[in-house]
Amino acid sequence: MTKGKDTKEVQLALHDKTGALLMIDKKERRLVKELLAITLKSKSSREWIVKKMGSEYVEIAEKLLKSMGGHL
Repeated sequence: MTKGKDTKEVQLALHDKTGALLMIDKKERRLVKELLAITLKSKSSREWIVKKMGSEYVEIAEKLLKSMGGHL
């Protein structure tokens, strides 16, 4: 991940499977937000998430998108 030019840039903290803290910059945050929005609009994508991870992950994705300022 790249460090932004503006050191005061707010970054989103995420955790991976090991619990390690992950920081994403503005461009990465924008990408994740757009991918979540596209994914959650698709019925087949939602079904895939439920099949692979469980229905609670659709809710997690919705909450994450909302916390990032996105909407469906």
